[in-house]
Amino acid sequence: MPNAPRVPGRREVLKYAGTTGVAAAGLGLLNTPSAAAEPAAAAGATVTPAVCKPLDIVVFGDADSEAAHALTTTRSDTVTGGLGQSARVLNPSDPVSYWGGTLKFEAAVSPAGTTYVTVRLWGDDYDTTSQQAASGTNMWRLQLFCDGLQVGYQDEGAVDSLDILDTSPRTPGRFFFHTLPLPERMTSGKKKVTLEIRAMGRIWSYGQNADQLYYKMTTPSRGIYRLYTHTEPYFIPPRGEVQGPAPEPKKRTVEGPEALEAVRKRVDKDQRYYLTTANPAGMDAFAFQSLAEGYLWSGSPAYRKPEALDRVLRAIDGRYLAWKSDQAVLTGSDQQWQGFGRVGLVLALLWEHLGDRLDAKVTGSPYEIANPGFEEGGDTPTGWEVPGWGRTADATWSRDTSVSRSGSASLKVTATAAGGFITVYSSPKARVGKGVHTYGAWIRTDGVTGTGAHIDPLFFDGGGKLVGSDHRKFAATGTHGWEYVSIDLDTPDGATQVEFHLRLSGPGTAWFDDLVVTAPAGTGGPEQPPVRRDAYIDMLKSSRDYWRQHFPHYTNQSQICAIGIYQANRGLALLAPELALPDKRARDYMYQSLGMKPYLGKEDADGKPTKPLGEGYYQVTGAGLTRELGYVGSYGEVIDWLVMMYESVTRGHGGQEAPELREQMIKIIKARGRFRVVDVDETGARVSRIETVVGWRNEVYPGEIAYASRTAWDSHPVMSAAVFKDPEIVGWTQEMVADGQFYKQLDLLIHHSWTRVGLAGLRLVSRDWDAFQALPARPGRVPTAWDRPDFVFTDEENGVLAVKNGRELLFASLYWRARQGVNDYARIHHLTPTDQRSATVRQRSAGTTGDTFTVRDWVLWDYAINDPGAGHIPPGGFPPPGDTLHQSQKGDVHRLAPVPADVPDPAVGVHFDGVETMLVGRAPFYLCEYGDYLIAMNTSADKTFTLSARQAFGPAQDLATGRTIGAGQRPEVGPRSTLVLYRGRRTTD
Repeated sequence: MPNAPRVPGRREVLKYAGTTGVAAAGLGLLNTPSAAAEPAAAAGATVTPAVCKPLDIVVFGDADSEAAHALTTTRSDTVTGGLGQSARVLNPSDPVSYWGGTLKFEAAVSPAGTTYVTVRLWGDDYDTTSQQAASGTNMWRLQLFCDGLQVGYQDEGAVDSLDILDTSPRTPGRFFFHTLPLPERMTSGKKKVTLEIRAMGRIWSYGQNADQLYYKMTTPSRGIYRLYTHTEPYFIPPRGEVQGPAPEPKKRTVEGPEALEAVRKRVDKDQRYYLTTANPAGMDAFAFQSLAEGYLWSGSPAYRKPEALDRVLRAIDGRYLAWKSDQAVLTGSDQQWQGFGRVGLVLALLWEHLGDRLDAKVTGSPYEIANPGFEEGGDTPTGWEVPGWGRTADATWSRDTSVSRSGSASLKVTATAAGGFITVYSSPKARVGKGVHTYGAWIRTDGVTGTGAHIDPLFFDGGGKLVGSDHRKFAATGTHGWEYVSIDLDTPDGATQVEFHLRLSGPGTAWFDDLVVTAPAGTGGPEQPPVRRDAYIDMLKSSRDYWRQHFPHYTNQSQICAIGIYQANRGLALLAPELALPDKRARDYMYQSLGMKPYLGKEDADGKPTKPLGEGYYQVTGAGLTRELGYVGSYGEVIDWLVMMYESVTRGHGGQEAPELREQMIKIIKARGRFRVVDVDETGARVSRIETVVGWRNEVYPGEIAYASRTAWDSHPVMSAAVFKDPEIVGWTQEMVADGQFYKQLDLLIHHSWTRVGLAGLRLVSRDWDAFQALPARPGRVPTAWDRPDFVFTDEENGVLAVKNGRELLFASLYWRARQGVNDYARIHHLTPTDQRSATVRQRSAGTTGDTFTVRDWVLWDYAINDPGAGHIPPGGFPPPGDTLHQSQKGDVHRLAPVPADVPDPAVGVHFDGVETMLVGRAPFYLCEYGDYLIAMNTSADKTFTLSARQAFGPAQDLATGRTIGAGQRPEVGPRSTLVLYRGRRTTD
């Protein structure tokens, strides 16, 4: 099959026609009516099962096979691996680098059509360095080369790596197979080519430079057992090859209730830290929401304590002041597209408890030092730190509640040896204006010799860069009571903030208390802060309106943004109702992000939608799956955002019922349930995982554990069951607990220190676990398990399908990583109880335009990122370390799919070379044959396609209806519909 798509001819497998039955002009297809349908074949009609005759087989570790294929290696060892089979491993380089060992050999190919390469790998191999998916340190990859050119891409390409190791085994106790097509131009007219497998390190796709992207390979690769070449897309291993038995699942018993107890301990530690030790002005939004939730939860040490409310508001004050100093706090912070939404949510949660606190001025006033009297904290004072270089081994610091000048505490520093040194500094920095200011502190000493105790104000600009140098002022040495030490300093040019350093040089003990910064009369100073109510109104309105004008077009991003818009507006409705949008209007952004209304995009300054993708684009398909360009694996698991969205409406002061949201959210969760792989984990226990092999980005093979909900930064495994209480979702979640897979998933909540993850752990132990346990038993079970009923689930908008057919599962993405044009590749994941096949295969398409995209010579990615903020990342990504590589697919020509007339710019305003572009890569029609399956998918909204006779494929069963379609029948495939034909013999045991 040539690289460039060709115009279908008269005897092609498919026929294109408009909704009226008249063929569209310019496609080279007959303008004739469909032939009369043949009678359905008899139930006992002869079937032609799939076959696969390898052109060549390379057995790695077998001396005869390796010699026959002229194998040469670098940094490679022969090992005995799974089921006693020989294999090759590739070792790291010396010194270590991104690239490891290599295998180079000759292999037979077909001089015409497509030659496929399949690699055989042992399913028990995995990276044991982490329990969390995609977070291991040894996630090595294997890359295929043909005659010196890289085949496909190292990350996220339609033709991908030969293998990506992750932190869970793919098929425990069994082999699995991965298939890739060789470029037809490289095999045309040839009977043999030189193939090469190169080992390489880990790739972190979010790296902002080459050093962050490419990790060095430090340990041997997984074993590589066999490689086959063949012409059939569906690979069948030769008879007699050992495969491994179907597993007999058991219950996981490795972890138990102690894991949940560890989450409780982590949450309690977090709550105490937020309440007593953390500097409020430095808290992020996850932390101050956690403290607000703790105030409302009887199990928290912060429960109903006024100081918790004060700290929450001081944290919001800190966010306000930080934003006033740097607008990126709203546009590019850890809250991503949510902006200041959590501020509005927290106000709604705490509204009845705030009293007159909103009428006080924002804390963090000019010259205000955080915790200047050291009254807050535990063993160490809140808001004060010691830098890594800031003390000698003999020096200590603590919050001393037995000595104070005023209040009940002071800072105590001690050095016990000559030359001992310690410095303690304030965090965050205090704001300071122009002019001369006085910096002072009270100091008390005991037996201090040497240079002694002193203060040292240091100045910084708005970006945190030091301006100038030290400004030391010393107290008397020896032993004395409280002494006031001060220094007058003119604020240096460019400085906007000051950091107070308190130091002791030399042996002895010193105490510091009652720090102050004052501006002498007439010198002026920075503007005084507003009252909280006005500051929060400013924050919330600015956030809401900014993100209305920057409403993103990928589903997960738009959902996060819609949450933030609604939460900010809800806070405004409490503080300044006249500035708030009507609730129905604020919910509209949620409706757009959930596919309940068309996505209308960012708004202009007058609030008018710009409609960048027209008026008919939906962020969630009619089938219930989220959209980026096509189907995504883990990024499509938006259940955490659904729950957050739902509770943004229903919780807190003035919360409302939202049945329309609940109904759509349950539909989305259940659609994801069709994309689950039920197998066994590394212990042999039954487990359900996210289907990721056919997902567009961020490969994790196998996917993360998920029945209904998964564990992630913002979620835990029982969340959706506890919140929505839908019987099926509850049943799936109860199945997870019965499989023993609940406690396994708590590792992230226990060990990941991010405040964001801690908030997810808090909701588990404070609300959701108890709510889930109170639910009645439900019979629902994950629908893809072998004992569940058959189904055909298709989503033409995403170009993806999931089929349960007896003891077979078939996942297929026909719209597969086609970012700039229709590439005629399909991605397949086929499973039986004993084996798994993943494959990128050739398919046919129709309905494209005459416009084209020519593939570039890129090797990391096959696209440029559709984000103006990614302008520093070159199209195709940063080249990998080492010698310059070249792409075997360079020059391939992909035709573009038609785009609706009301879509002004499918690149959505980003025009880098090769930028991933909406809609242009999804063909109106696909026809894909894989083994015993033939899939005809019509993704268009207004056309009908007719299949020609399929004598070579033979009679087959329509899996959706059960009827037999004869080989000569020419069924029509209407708009947004899919025909899945199966010619094999269904296996049920």
